[in-house]
Amino acid sequence: LSAQPTVPHATINPKGLTITGVLANNKTHDQTAAATLNLAGASLAGVIAPDAVAIDSDAASGTFASPNAGTHAITASGFGLTGAAGNYALTAQPTVPNATINTKGLTVTGVTANNKPYDGNTTATLDFTSAALEGVLGGDDVTLNTSAASGAFASSNVGAWTVTVSGLTLDGVAKNNYALTQPTTT
Repeated sequence: LSAQPTVPHATINPKGLTITGVLANNKTHDQTAAATLNLAGASLAGVIAPDAVAIDSDAASGTFASPNAGTHAITASGFGLTGAAGNYALTAQPTVPNATINTKGLTVTGVTANNKPYDGNTTATLDFTSAALEGVLGGDDVTLNTSAASGAFASSNVGAWTVTVSGLTLDGVAKNNYALTQPTTT
């Protein structure tokens, strides 16, 4: 044999790497689907030692599947590689476990109870003329529903008593993004 055979060129493809351990933080309803990613446990799987390849998260971001309250899937994007990464490529953006958008708390102000003569019971008549919801984000359709509201004095005896209000609810398209705290008055 006078010469070795000529072999056509072949390609060495980049080795695929995966990012694991990326989480998304839970948050309170803020009308956006933006998710804050937690990279404390993130790691890069598949790097061959001693190559110095690391996660580039400078442009990384996360997005909830919905801006509404509830537990949602998270989509991560913008991750890359840094360091001696020329022989590597990310196989995909990291998979992030579901996270929760919690309801935003609302309070009611301006509810008053009417004075009454002693009648042996704790039933209070409530006045909602000046009632207002505190904490609704601008643009969210949320209103106070007083139709099932009731009030109860702390005692049926003569005196100035705290009145506990119950039965107030929320109405409107965005009501499920909020949680209402029942007020008290005197």
